[in-house]
Amino acid sequence: MRAPGKLRLGGAVAAFALAALGVAAPQAQAAAATAAGTSATAATTPDCQGICVLGVRAATHPTYDRFVVDLGEGTIPSWTTSVQTEPLTCCADPEPKVVPITGTSYLKILLSSATTFDFSTNTVVYTSPRHETYAFPSLKGQGQYGTNDPESRAFPIGLALDDYSSYKVFKLTAPNRLVVDIFHPAP
Repeated sequence: MRAPGKLRLGGAVAAFALAALGVAAPQAQAAAATAAGTSATAATTPDCQGICVLGVRAATHPTYDRFVVDLGEGTIPSWTTSVQTEPLTCCADPEPKVVPITGTSYLKILLSSATTFDFSTNTVVYTSPRHETYAFPSLKGQGQYGTNDPESRAFPIGLALDDYSSYKVFKLTAPNRLVVDIFHPAP
């Protein structure tokens, strides 16, 4: 009874070795080609009529906190920034509400020709929370401070900051992203 089991294992090992070398039965090759075609079709690029804002993320480093806006394919949008001491407010429907993040100041960033909406599927491609708090030395939270209207092709996001010395905004590619470094105050 043990010999057939060994043969089956040997056959499985041989099939694995052939597959690793790229030698496969015609049926397996056809199935792989069909699967590849299906996944390529399913992974089409969203149509944000500009560039897609896919999400945001943040991390802390020894001398700065970094906030990243992940973007889709295309030309990285232009942006404007402003700093204010009043809390961020959002969505005047019917009255503006305070974005639930707290800082000593707030950095507002507005990306132009960017949206979170895929017009071809009528779905939102943005995967991050609308607001989030952080326990970092200089970055205390992020939140969308305006209505994210797909038709306006603008993405408003604000950062709640603690005491900080300065910040720098720049773009990176491969993949596309907008980066904000908030430097920690000098000791």
